[in-house]
Amino acid sequence: MPVRDGIVGHSGRAPEPSTLEGKIVRLMDRVAYINHDIDDAVRAGVITPGDLPSGPIEILGDTGSRRIDTLVHDLVEHSEPAGDIVQGELVGAAMTELREFMFERVYLGPDATREHAKIGLVVRSLFDHYCAHPEEIPDSIPPGGLDRRVTDYLAGMTDRFCIRAFERLSIPVAFAP
Repeated sequence: MPVRDGIVGHSGRAPEPSTLEGKIVRLMDRVAYINHDIDDAVRAGVITPGDLPSGPIEILGDTGSRRIDTLVHDLVEHSEPAGDIVQGELVGAAMTELREFMFERVYLGPDATREHAKIGLVVRSLFDHYCAHPEEIPDSIPPGGLDRRVTDYLAGMTDRFCIRAFERLSIPVAFAP
């Protein structure tokens, strides 16, 4: 139940998890997503490493692995004495500033909003495909209604896996990269 608390409460719109395990799942989910999203945005050409705000990068690190290392060490250092899952003021503020940058420039920026229709096409196509071919959904996806199983499967996909699945379904083999 505690980890489920964190999974259910991982969204910023969800209530704060009620257990320490839930709180750490929620925070580490954010740490992982922001760093993977930075890498994806740079790879996609939406931003360059030089676009990242210098203050948070100086504090957290200039690579994903350095940022994750800094964030984890800070969490351990500040949580134990507090008896709660907390970030230090400096590192927490740097992560917040980096998240705000990502929302402004990447998640809700003009490049991303231009891509929404394409993203919708990819997700809808995969959803329809897996609803029509439920035997392709891995056994690791919990039982339930078909819509729920397909949604859970899609929600667990990384961006790259999702695009590869879409390409397999929509690009003729002779034209595949």
